[in-house]
Amino acid sequence: MNRKLRKLQYFIQDRIAEASTWQGVGFLLALSGSKIGLGLDWGMAVGIGSILSALMKMFFPDKRK
Repeated sequence: MNRKLRKLQYFIQDRIAEASTWQGVGFLLALSGSKIGLGLDWGMAVGIGSILSALMKMFFPDKRK
């Protein structure tokens, strides 16, 4: 059981270190926050999420192995 938890911990740490994970988080926050908090329609929310995603991709590229 301890070995499985350690594997899960490493998996989560690897995902958190990737810029694409944070891109997805930013996109989801833009979609949910825009629809709930600002009252924008889905098209505007997707536009905001796309802009955030593109900015994150420019400033934090994925690392090459």
